[in-house]
Amino acid sequence: MHTLIHEVQQRQLFFDQLCAAWSSEYRQRGGSIHCAKGCGGCCSLVVNCSFPEALRVAGALTEQHHNRLRERIAAIQETAERASDLKQWLAAYRRLPEACPFLNRSAACSIYPERPFSCRSLLATMPPDWCVTDFSGLSSEEKHAFMAALDRSSVAFPTHYAATPQEIGRELEEASLRQMETVYGFSITGALPWLVWLETEYQLSRVLPEGRETVQRYLAERQLLNQFLVAIH
Repeated sequence: MHTLIHEVQQRQLFFDQLCAAWSSEYRQRGGSIHCAKGCGGCCSLVVNCSFPEALRVAGALTEQHHNRLRERIAAIQETAERASDLKQWLAAYRRLPEACPFLNRSAACSIYPERPFSCRSLLATMPPDWCVTDFSGLSSEEKHAFMAALDRSSVAFPTHYAATPQEIGRELEEASLRQMETVYGFSITGALPWLVWLETEYQLSRVLPEGRETVQRYLAERQLLNQFLVAIH
């Protein structure tokens, strides 16, 4: 498991280098990246990641982090259990107060060096207000204005987030999953807070060598399986 965590760290460092180079080139072409410490807009989104990424986060948590996670995990689980489909889950999660347990009181990421690819790869090409906008409440004119303002050559349309970092992030995350499959014969993905919780409270990594079926049973017996929170592949 230590090897998986080390390899995730190396991939994340590699990603940061590629992302910095891409951002510099994008700015030289006249584009703007609006992400900054404390904006916290995209942190209200569901963050899915691989289990090795969650393990890296779990290994960096302080007691304060653990307490914060304990405070938030019941609300996250209840929200997932009430959701009837993916769309409802994503929308309900975003309405949770302080949805990400790893944001500090200044709305800055307290696990920034260890954050997963899903977080690293979201680079906003428009002002951060758009990261917290509920598009279902916009008029057709406002939606049209937003679409017209997008740099379609660079964003993952119809969002305002840059496409290239997301593509690179997905490739590197998939590499981590393939490595986990090579070691254990299966892989695990899910919502970041939940996967971290499974490790910090239930030491899930210790069960992995026993195989996929044992892991599935281990989680099911403790009522920890939910399609929106964890998936075993």
